[in-house]
Amino acid sequence: MNSKKLKLFFVDNMIWLILLGVFLFFGIIKPRTFLTFQNVHFILYVSSMMGFLVFAETICLLSGNFDLSIGEIAGFSAMVTAVITVKSGLPGYLGIILVVLIGGLCGAFNGLLVGKIRLNPFLVTLGTSIMFDWLTMVVRRGSVLGLPAVYLAPGGARVFGVYLAIFILLGFAILLAFVLAKTIWGSNLYSVGGNIEATRRCGINTDKVVFSAFVVAGMLAGISGLLYTGYMGVATSNLADGTVFMAFAGAVIGGVSLTGGRGSILNALGGTLLLGIIEAGLTMMAIDPAWQGTFTGVLVLVAILLNQSRQILRDRILMGEM
Repeated sequence: MNSKKLKLFFVDNMIWLILLGVFLFFGIIKPRTFLTFQNVHFILYVSSMMGFLVFAETICLLSGNFDLSIGEIAGFSAMVTAVITVKSGLPGYLGIILVVLIGGLCGAFNGLLVGKIRLNPFLVTLGTSIMFDWLTMVVRRGSVLGLPAVYLAPGGARVFGVYLAIFILLGFAILLAFVLAKTIWGSNLYSVGGNIEATRRCGINTDKVVFSAFVVAGMLAGISGLLYTGYMGVATSNLADGTVFMAFAGAVIGGVSLTGGRGSILNALGGTLLLGIIEAGLTMMAIDPAWQGTFTGVLVLVAILLNQSRQILRDRILMGEM
């Protein structure tokens, strides 16, 4: 690996150095509570729900778009599935399939408007986020209890003492990384995000690629809703509310380009874990929740600045100025 490739490698994967530095920072401040297996285990666990929303946003960003409705899709999918499952006595394993399908259908609606009709993704997903949010309230206000144990297992059960959700998160990260790197669909997704007009002139159906990106994002949001439900043991009408900006921050901090066509799922996973570490560290330091919320906004701004700085560094390295 020559010097230029080595520099590009560190720029593209700097999230893991940042993650290590932040982890050691909190570890030094709170060594007895932060540097424990139980804490690391819990950080991975609570990151699993947000992780699927980060993956969903990553897929959309890679296509050159973004989705403001993924949190609401997660909540809507979980609530509709919970109501159907409890009222009809649907087996838990069918409920798992249903929540993913409903998420995919919600994503397909976004994809139809953005990919096929070619409406602005910001305006479309802003509108659908409001729509899905209130539709959740229409379906049921409050909580749905009495869900099957099988349905709650992905988000709440343990395997060999480790939460099943952690294995699901890591498994999907590897699967999505493989799909993006080794399949035609993944190649087309990067191509569309990099230059949609050039991709269209090459004979690739760009509308179909964008549509499929939103469908996949919706399905991943549905899985997030499933994990959130298992984590809480109930489905609530405010499930995953307000998570879209953290999902956006996790993807961008992980190196996913705001302009599309560049980034990786594994680095987005690093962004997700960084968010989990920061949240756990601030909580252990007994930081006031109001300040934690303020820090969330700052984190989104940092993500945007970091993305711009990363792009400038890449350009300078490629031009031989570094």
